[in-house]
Amino acid sequence: MQENLPLILLGVGLLIGLLVLWYVVTRFLVNIGATEVGIKERRYFGRKMPQGRVVANAGEVGIQAEVLKPGLHFVLFPIDRVSMKVPLIEIGADELGILDAIDGDPMPAGRIFAPDRAQNVHNNFQDPIAFIQQGGVKGIQLRTLPPGKWAIHPYLFRVSIAKVTVIPPGKVGVITAADGAPLDAGRLHGKAIPEHGNFQDAESFIYHGGQKGPQVEILTPGTYRIHTNSLPLDGNNELNPGLFTVRLFDATVITENQIGLVEALDGAPLDPRDYVAQPVAGHDNFQDSNEFISRGGQRGPQKDILLPGTYYINPLVFKVIPDTAKEIRPGEVAVVVSNVGKDPGAEIRIAMATKIREKLEREEEEQVHRAAEKLDLVDGEGGTIEQIKAELQSGDPADQRLDQGAHEAYVVPDGYRGIQEAVVGPGKYYMNTLAMSPIVIPTTNMTVEWTAEKLDNSFDPFAVISKDGFTMQLEVRVVFRVKPEDAPFMVAKIGNTDRLIQNVMHPLIDSIFRNQASESSAMAYLQNRHEEQERAEARVRMHLLKYHVDVVNVLICHIHLPEELMKTQTEKILAEQRQNMYDAQREAETKRIELEKTSAHADNQKGLMEATVGVEIAAKRSEQRQREADGEAYYISSTGKAEAEKMRLMGEAQGVAYNEQVKALGSQGVAIVETLKVIGEKGVRITPDIMASGGGGQGEGGGIGTLLLLNLFRDQMSKNPPTNGDQA
Repeated sequence: MQENLPLILLGVGLLIGLLVLWYVVTRFLVNIGATEVGIKERRYFGRKMPQGRVVANAGEVGIQAEVLKPGLHFVLFPIDRVSMKVPLIEIGADELGILDAIDGDPMPAGRIFAPDRAQNVHNNFQDPIAFIQQGGVKGIQLRTLPPGKWAIHPYLFRVSIAKVTVIPPGKVGVITAADGAPLDAGRLHGKAIPEHGNFQDAESFIYHGGQKGPQVEILTPGTYRIHTNSLPLDGNNELNPGLFTVRLFDATVITENQIGLVEALDGAPLDPRDYVAQPVAGHDNFQDSNEFISRGGQRGPQKDILLPGTYYINPLVFKVIPDTAKEIRPGEVAVVVSNVGKDPGAEIRIAMATKIREKLEREEEEQVHRAAEKLDLVDGEGGTIEQIKAELQSGDPADQRLDQGAHEAYVVPDGYRGIQEAVVGPGKYYMNTLAMSPIVIPTTNMTVEWTAEKLDNSFDPFAVISKDGFTMQLEVRVVFRVKPEDAPFMVAKIGNTDRLIQNVMHPLIDSIFRNQASESSAMAYLQNRHEEQERAEARVRMHLLKYHVDVVNVLICHIHLPEELMKTQTEKILAEQRQNMYDAQREAETKRIELEKTSAHADNQKGLMEATVGVEIAAKRSEQRQREADGEAYYISSTGKAEAEKMRLMGEAQGVAYNEQVKALGSQGVAIVETLKVIGEKGVRITPDIMASGGGGQGEGGGIGTLLLLNLFRDQMSKNPPTNGDQA
């Protein structure tokens, strides 16, 4: 036991020595791991740190600014010691580190974020002594840590992690700076600053005069390492503010058949005389806000527009108003009212007024001649042309006041501000309605009706009073059109077709029909409907010429007379119709008789033809006989005259002989002789088959003979009565 005691003491001494050596080595030699940093603290033999300082950098007592990086380090123990080992700060690929300096020079007045005065000397804040000695400023630093592992002093810097800023496709990032120079007077957005690398170099942004507030520049889709709000690594959930705030907005998308109207919210002030800002070049469809402003772009509505497409525009600088592309259909034109261009002077206005006046005078003359021909108005009956014109333009004084009260705006040539003389024809147009206002005017026939039916562009029928005091209801249809070349002047006069119908046509035509109806009785108005319609059309046409409207026709569709007047008229018409019916029936019967007669003639056509031929033959024969009779009569007349002369001479001779016989034989004797002569010549039987005789008389022979002679004479006289000549 005693023999082994020295060995035991030696072993114990050796062990104690090893322990002392280990203690001394571990206190004077400190190993910092590959992923660590060591923080030294001076405990003795040093100056006291100035007030307000957190870390010592010149041998002061306290936590030293120097950090021990990975490796073996000698520490003057017990004066100095390694108070703690902390892991390296690791910044991921999609992260950036934002540092808050706990120690350093005070923040400049008015600043929120600390400028990096030491620049690259501190090696991304891994050399705290250089940071402090080179004027590092206390507070949140503008410089950030990129991805990687960094030996950061935990007592000097508090590190927060911010995620990278990602602007997805179809979005824009609008930046607001929390620090910087003040905005220029009258400006709403910070001016563009060079070399800040899309706001990723906060130091350069501040150094080059970046301004505080909303920025005119934006971020387009992509990934950016921007000094934004961050979350501390110490587990505190309170966000540390960043220099920039990024807000996402949708990119401006103009779809097919659309346009984008742009209104600038920032820029130079707009001239009070202008409605639309003067255009500037180089702004790349308003995507380069800085170029727009630097070139003098003005606030307010812009003349340039956005066509279909996707645009990355700062929505805080430009307000984009989607609008539909204007389509002018066939049968329409667009009258353009331009808000841009030169101001038309007095010379232009006088020239256009003269042109309109000459045009109206020419058209009025044409309408007067047309009305004169249509209404049969000629010189000597209807009056002179001037009288006809005055008659057509006459009417209710309210009509004239209506015409005089219509103010006519200026129609100007291309390039001047106002209603453009040239119209836009059918097609699709991408038109800036802030700079130019299109007014679509139909050029085809349009109809306005005053009817009891519920139709578009219709009014109630006119209730007019006739000359004889009856109230009539008139249903009227007016067909009109606006010629393309007249459309600008119509717009200048009244505005559009709706106002034309409501404010002009309706009161004007109402007045014209009331005036005409009051000049005629109700029945006469009904009977002279066509003439009244023609007169009304001529007057309406003449009045609407002043509004540059062409009247196609005016139609009186229905005339509704009072019921009592219609009843009387109906009874009269019914009576006339009955009379006409009776006359028609009589005429029908007459025609039926004629028809039957014609049918009978047709049925006996053959016999009729034979009879006709027979009549013609008989007529010819009669004519023949007539001629023969005429010849015979002439012959008889001639021979009769000769025979009469002969007989006269013979009669005279016989008379002389009879006288002599009478003297010789007596009258009775001569009669008997003559009688016997006749009996002998004619062979007359004078002796009866039976003869009765009686007494008395002058004797037998004388009585019978005398009787026989008398009977014979009586019979002959009855057969051959004497003619007027014989009686004479």
